[in-house]
Amino acid sequence: MILELVDRRRQPDPRLTAEELALLQRICALAGRRAWSCDLVLADDAEVAALNAKFRRTDGVTDVLSFSYLTGEGEGPPALAAGESYARQDLWRDPCTDAHDATVGEVVLAPSFVVRQCRERGWPYLDEIALLTVHGVLHVLGWTHATTSDRKAMQKLEQELLTREGIAHPILKGEIRN
Repeated sequence: MILELVDRRRQPDPRLTAEELALLQRICALAGRRAWSCDLVLADDAEVAALNAKFRRTDGVTDVLSFSYLTGEGEGPPALAAGESYARQDLWRDPCTDAHDATVGEVVLAPSFVVRQCRERGWPYLDEIALLTVHGVLHVLGWTHATTSDRKAMQKLEQELLTREGIAHPILKGEIRN
């Protein structure tokens, strides 16, 4: 899957360098179809908080939100079969999306919030941004963490993708995360 950077912040700081974006691209390249793209949206805390309230009915900013344009039901063969390229289940393109648009989802990050969160927890910023990006892409591909077994399965895949680029998974290093 190709990540398409969309920076909607008023104050684009912290910046995501070309090298960091290339790293995220390499990590996510094995997820989904090669021709598919996923928007990696960088947003201000206020925008992420508004999205969080609207779509999750939760107050406050969060580090990552995901929006998938894939569905778990459809006609004909799936666009991606369960277990293939990190798909959690059989996935079909949403029939309401443009058939010529390769975009299958959005991962929305709140970089300023993530910086504060990393300072509090002593985590490297790039490692956390990489984890959140992978986490969001897995959500686009149908993964959830509603149960303990789902969370552990998802974390295992996150770790698998991150370690390909030598990045440690902060949660699985034994650190506590809210």
